[in-house]
Amino acid sequence: MLLTLIALVIVAILIYLLRLPPAYQVTRSIVIDKPLTQVFDYVRDFSYWAQWSPWSLHDPQQKTTLHNPSSVDGSYTWDSTMIGTGSMQHRQIIPNERLNILLTFIRPFKSKADIHLTFATIDGGTQVTWTMDAKIPFVMRPLCPFMAKMIGHDFALGLALLRGVLDPNSEHPQIVFDGIVERAPQLYLTESFVGSFANMREAMHRAYPKFGQTLAQDPSRATSLPSIAAYHKVKAMKEWTVMDMGVPVTHLVSGETGKTLGGGKYFQMTFRGHYELIGSGWNTLYGQVKMKKLKIDKRRPALEVYHTNPMQAAHSNDWVTLLCVPIR
Repeated sequence: MLLTLIALVIVAILIYLLRLPPAYQVTRSIVIDKPLTQVFDYVRDFSYWAQWSPWSLHDPQQKTTLHNPSSVDGSYTWDSTMIGTGSMQHRQIIPNERLNILLTFIRPFKSKADIHLTFATIDGGTQVTWTMDAKIPFVMRPLCPFMAKMIGHDFALGLALLRGVLDPNSEHPQIVFDGIVERAPQLYLTESFVGSFANMREAMHRAYPKFGQTLAQDPSRATSLPSIAAYHKVKAMKEWTVMDMGVPVTHLVSGETGKTLGGGKYFQMTFRGHYELIGSGWNTLYGQVKMKKLKIDKRRPALEVYHTNPMQAAHSNDWVTLLCVPIR
């Protein structure tokens, strides 16, 4: 009876896996305000990839080897204890139009994927579209949606970094890993939110100006510390969260809601740039935490610390946000 039950469970699992797609595709685009030939020639040359690759952020000291980096069959190989080992090889180059690249991972697991970079002139600039088509091992098929989402964040960040390299005056992010920091607890006037990321952004647009109006009526309660968002639960695949928005205060008054937040040890990143890419920033930060084998303290919320008021900054490239993952 027990063997029959085990066999039925195994068959059910196999049927479930067989029904899942064996492959996935990720594609992201960006427009760069530079001529097509300039953008194409820069991207086709593997010599420059480390300048804008989102994965190079994790290990700038990785060992790389180049072979005919701008030609068909030319390759770029990397070897790193943090981001693994692999290579890219030009399979086809259609000048000013398309790059077809074979991506091979050797470590931490073996797999291959086809990379396509296409280029088109749009409104005097160049649209770059980065696409990956990849198959996934049979037993890992349930991870397809998760992997596609995470790689999508990487592609969006990489393209934005590429735009920043080619056009420093454009909107683009900058990322610095600050390492492990100790934060002191602080009392905040807060407003809680439960729901989708899209609705959260709308709630934030309402809440922080309202906080400012409240403190303007009693400036003595204000501090010089920045506002925060504290994420208690996040379901990235469903784009859903339980979080608090807060401004620091010396004390609360009757009828207000507040919490003491932010105390303890964190792994911190300084993110400069528009909030539209902050999801890619979080993806990169959690990737770094995993690569460093740090243990996340799930009892405390992750923090966004807003050191810049967007209304007072001349350019979104000047917006400074600290992203903080609680660790043990």
